[in-house]
Amino acid sequence: MRKHNPLSDSTALGAELRNRRKALGKTLTDIAAISSVNVGQLSRIENGFMKRDGGNLQIFLETLQKLEITTSSAMTLGVVERFAAVINRSTRHSKAATAFVDALEQLM
Repeated sequence: MRKHNPLSDSTALGAELRNRRKALGKTLTDIAAISSVNVGQLSRIENGFMKRDGGNLQIFLETLQKLEITTSSAMTLGVVERFAAVINRSTRHSKAATAFVDALEQLM
């Protein structure tokens, strides 16, 4: 019995796209509005009924990637802002933060 690469299977690929979309907190309607791809077509893609070389699949993937990058950037900015707020509380906090960053750099 041959093992298949999960993402070479249309059903598995569709499920992965659904999971990514849901992790972003987006509905098919949200993605359709952003990507201009019909909700029905997006649903068919998520259910494994897609053309591998189809333009709508590519648009769906690109839309998810852009949303993931935007979400990731916003989360990173939030962490940086919180860290900056801690540093500015006092000299003691600033020294602790500097020590923390130094320790992180040594791990890298």
